Amino acid sequence: MERGPALAASTQHKAPHKAAPRAPAPVSGAMPRVRAAPPVAVAPREEALNVTARRRTERLTDVPVAVYTIKSSEIATLTAAGDDIRALAARTPSLNIESSFGRTFPRTYIRGLGNPNFDTNSAQPVALYYDDVVLDNPVLRSFPLFDLANTEVLAGPQGTLFGRNTPAGVISIHSRGPEDRNTGYISQSYGTYSSAVTQGVGNVVLVPHKFAIRLSIINQRRDNWVRNTYDGFRWRKGLEGYEDIAGRLQGLYTIDDTANILFEINARHLEGTATVFRANLYEHGYQGIRPGYDINQVSQNGNNAQTLTTAGGHIKATKNFSHVGLQFISSWTEGSLNSIGSIDGGSPGNVPFSVETGTAAPKISQITQEFRAYTIKTGKFFDQAGVYYFNEFLDDYDANFNSNTMKTTELANQRQNENSVGVFDSASYDILKSLSLSAGVRYTYDFKRFSAARALGGDGPIASSESARSNNISWDVGLNYKITPDMSVYFRAATGFLAPSFQGRLTSGDHTSRASAERNTSFEIGYKANLAHGRVQLTADAYMWDTKNMQLTAAGGTSNQIRLLNADHVVGRGFEWSAVTYPIENLSVDANMSYNFTEIQSPGLESSACGVGCTMQNPIDPHTGFAEINGNALPYAPRWIANLNVSYRIPLNETQRFVLSSDWSWRSQEFFTLYKSYEFEGRPLLLGGASLAFEDTKRHLQASVFVRNITNKVVGVGALDFDNYTGYINDPRIVGGLIRYSF
Repeated sequence: MERGPALAASTQHKAPHKAAPRAPAPVSGAMPRVRAAPPVAVAPREEALNVTARRRTERLTDVPVAVYTIKSSEIATLTAAGDDIRALAARTPSLNIESSFGRTFPRTYIRGLGNPNFDTNSAQPVALYYDDVVLDNPVLRSFPLFDLANTEVLAGPQGTLFGRNTPAGVISIHSRGPEDRNTGYISQSYGTYSSAVTQGVGNVVLVPHKFAIRLSIINQRRDNWVRNTYDGFRWRKGLEGYEDIAGRLQGLYTIDDTANILFEINARHLEGTATVFRANLYEHGYQGIRPGYDINQVSQNGNNAQTLTTAGGHIKATKNFSHVGLQFISSWTEGSLNSIGSIDGGSPGNVPFSVETGTAAPKISQITQEFRAYTIKTGKFFDQAGVYYFNEFLDDYDANFNSNTMKTTELANQRQNENSVGVFDSASYDILKSLSLSAGVRYTYDFKRFSAARALGGDGPIASSESARSNNISWDVGLNYKITPDMSVYFRAATGFLAPSFQGRLTSGDHTSRASAERNTSFEIGYKANLAHGRVQLTADAYMWDTKNMQLTAAGGTSNQIRLLNADHVVGRGFEWSAVTYPIENLSVDANMSYNFTEIQSPGLESSACGVGCTMQNPIDPHTGFAEINGNALPYAPRWIANLNVSYRIPLNETQRFVLSSDWSWRSQEFFTLYKSYEFEGRPLLLGGASLAFEDTKRHLQASVFVRNITNKVVGVGALDFDNYTGYINDPRIVGGLIRYSF
């Protein structure tokens, strides 16, 4: 089996059904050799899935980690109508993604662990890596998904080999890299509400077997489909539209069979509207969207606009010697955000007070440096060790406006500068032919400086500054036992760490808040198998975790404010399973499911209660007016998640075929807040899609028709509880077509 770093190049990696002999590690990013396209009549695969969960390419059955993959073709289907990263929600076990900030601020949850904080300096316990580079700030991690190779979701703490906050897990996305051939494609989709996605990819070999570049560009757009009926000349009359343009240029220079350099630069510009908050979407004593609500219109006496610009890049250099390999990754990313919205949601119904707020972040920047060394050709033993550096700077302005004149009534600034250094080592040893032990340790030092100042509004100017130093030793240990060469069971224990956090939204209050560092401990057992000569691939696991001093976000209540809390303990447990099957020729069926139980165990912990007279299911402290939340589940942590994908190929001749596919995801109900209330409990959500494609491999053409949200299921997916029963919804049904030409 190959021992080496994760490949940076282009394709979903597969290993032969029989174990390969040990060999020198391949150079990371080496140009893949081109293989002929498969015949139209696709036979069941006799291959084992490879993953890079431990920063090197391994067979899934050899890895004592819960890791789930999402095919690049599956993501292309999910985003055909212009959907962003939220389309991945419920596509793997225990994964949920939501946003109250439109396309610019995804918040991710794995096994119930996440953070619904909507400020730009929020700390997220799920890390997102794009081409081996962490995108730490929630604004930066909204980069579009296009021209991808593979995506992996790693559940549980990943605090040893991944450099940033990972107590809940990691989403690792790899784009398709430069190849040793001239190739590419163009595609165009069009659908309901003038939803359109244009893509262009070109791969050019400048020096054969030495230097190739790949340029990938995407433009996603949608017309405004929500009408603002408010009678005011200055307000935008159409909402929910956007235009999102992104590009990525990669170059791969192969020095020889042992060394290469991969570089990437990327950029993005988004213009559109922010999340449309809908006044009185819910009503007292009723769960779900109130009867008779028209999702196609609102009445808002406020502005709504959003722009985001990001740019970045990285260099990855790899060199293999006889017994040791070295890899260096250096990255830089920055962005700027402007967003404004009518937070009260407008009419119909009662609006206690008008709220128009905006956020401007003129600079969000991060720099990362990572150096790793790993062993090659060491028999039973493998080791990788290194150092990691992370720096982030954030400059953010929050403002409140007069909804009639749009003059600024309150203005406050938050600045945050964070530096983090990590030193890590991870090793594995084959104790027996069928039993391997792995262990890792990481020391992290984190220093964060935070300042907040109000220049206008409230009781006048105010300023404060704080700093926090923290350090932590994270570790993991795993045992993997092979029942057969294609079937294994494993045990894993791991810890995770989240550095202290600050919050200072001084437009709605006079005080900043701070949450201390949290530490997570997790245990899991699992089973993995590649059965029936590749026709069936199974994974299953059961887990439990305990987060000490967990950082919680109490938002809303009687004002548009955020307050950070620490819970003594939050515990979780559950199980997950996934099956990829090829029951007959040309038919594939993928299914997965998870059960996630979470509970806050912190007697005396209280959160602000809703300010609109909702039906509370928690006791209210008569002295503070806050809700007692001990025993509650975490917000946006549905108990059940399930997914099903079915694809059937209908060969017409040697070069042509039809492909009929359908995908379905479902999550059970979830709470939007730390407290329990009848109105702010989201109803279950079932989303389905289908497509019928015609493929002609001789002419390199593909044409398809598709539908997203096939049942037109629309539910409330979030709420604001401080003014009225305001909420926001998922996208309605989109019907469209797509054509693609490859060359």
